[in-house]
Amino acid sequence: MKEKSKQGFTLIELLAVIVILAVIALIATPLIMNVINDAKKSTARDAGYSVIKAGELKAATEGIESVNPPFHYDEGSNLPMKGTKPTKFTLDIDKEMKTQLRAWINGYCVVKDYDTEEVTIDESKTTEKKCVKGNNGIEEPEIADGLIPVTFDSEGKTVKADVDSDWYDYNNKRWANAVAVTNESRNKYKSASAGTEIAESDILAYYVWIPRYKYQLWNVEGNTSTPQEIKIEFESKSTPKSTGTKNGEWLTHPAFTFGSTELSGLWVGKFEMTGTASSPTIKPNVSSLRSLNISSFFNTIKSMGNNYGLSSYDSHMMKNSEWGAVAYLSHSKYGKNSEVFLNNRSLYTTGCGADSVSEGNTSTCKNAYGSKGNGTYNQSTTGNITGVFDMSGGAWEFVMANSANQDGSFNTADSGFTSAPDSKYYDKYDYNTNRENNSISKLGDAMKEVYVSSAKHWNGDYGYIAYSSSPWIKRGGEYIHDTRAGVFSSGNYTGSGYVSNSARAVLVND
Repeated sequence: MKEKSKQGFTLIELLAVIVILAVIALIATPLIMNVINDAKKSTARDAGYSVIKAGELKAATEGIESVNPPFHYDEGSNLPMKGTKPTKFTLDIDKEMKTQLRAWINGYCVVKDYDTEEVTIDESKTTEKKCVKGNNGIEEPEIADGLIPVTFDSEGKTVKADVDSDWYDYNNKRWANAVAVTNESRNKYKSASAGTEIAESDILAYYVWIPRYKYQLWNVEGNTSTPQEIKIEFESKSTPKSTGTKNGEWLTHPAFTFGSTELSGLWVGKFEMTGTASSPTIKPNVSSLRSLNISSFFNTIKSMGNNYGLSSYDSHMMKNSEWGAVAYLSHSKYGKNSEVFLNNRSLYTTGCGADSVSEGNTSTCKNAYGSKGNGTYNQSTTGNITGVFDMSGGAWEFVMANSANQDGSFNTADSGFTSAPDSKYYDKYDYNTNRENNSISKLGDAMKEVYVSSAKHWNGDYGYIAYSSSPWIKRGGEYIHDTRAGVFSSGNYTGSGYVSNSARAVLVND
């Protein structure tokens, strides 16, 4: 019998099989990866629930021990968690025991808000820092068109920051900074890589981010108080506001409510105003802009929004409450937490600083901004180059704060205003006839809460307030005031232009 011949696959058949297998792989691989990713996400969500349960257990224990809510926990809180643990997280529990979670777990951003029940994955947050947003609950600084995030190299030069890496660290007193640049250079720096030096000639204005926070009340009544660390906790604007009214309770700082808008933070001018009324700037190592009345400062600073590519922000003259927000952060563990040295140069040069806390005025700039590289600057609110300058000495700074007429109406005095601006742009104080009457001061404005004695605030700073014939408040003192000038120094004026009076700008994302 003839043996049947054996035949293998033809080349065409083999190619067909390979193509079929490839198609199956193309179809199956994404399905398999989706199953794997879904399993990882499920594990991350389960771990998020574990964090919340551990936080609720600890909060209940602390409640028994008479620790009052709200509670804030992070990776340093030693929560009794089981299973997979986050590498970084913040968990906040309010007075009603509602929870808010931001956690980075297995490469996923795990979130839960106060008004939701479920833990979810926020896939728009692709890095740990974007997910947990900085440190200690800080909301990521708001960078819209017109602002370039910056940091400072070892020589003190301004360079573009890597916003996903090492832009700021409030735990180590390094505050976030940004600059506004010329129209001609803006696109170049927006597209530039991190580490690119930003030429000083291209910079129009420097700003420093003051994150939203609550603080623990310590002197609501305005009694005699001594300098102490101000207890601060950062918070999200989605967090229910703390509304404390008694010592020991917590209060969301009033500066972070702008009209009816709750703010994530403030961009505060790093220096006193510089330049001219028609071409204002905020720059170091130049003479400050002075001699304008209050309404002129107000309008000049408002113009910076549209003129300098900052139309996404509301550019306005600093209010007294906003001054207080910077002052309190400076005197917390996140700031210098000691007396800020005087800008004692008689030429009103921005960014200068004295050699010691008690050194008097001088015609030279002993410690110019940038002269220490990125080292120590005792004239800064942080003690380093990332803080706010000129808040002690230099020129007095007008703030938008006005003591009303006896009938409650706006007291224009010599300010140049013919009517009151929108209420969100100024702090209204009660009618007053005594410039030492700190009782009309408000919580958060760094006046009655830092009262020491008649006409004196912490560190010996001036302690005067607006009154009927001098209804405008000014802050910081002048270079000639030596130890009476300071972050907590306050005075009053009619609002007219004078050679020793300047102002400061603020940006908010309204």
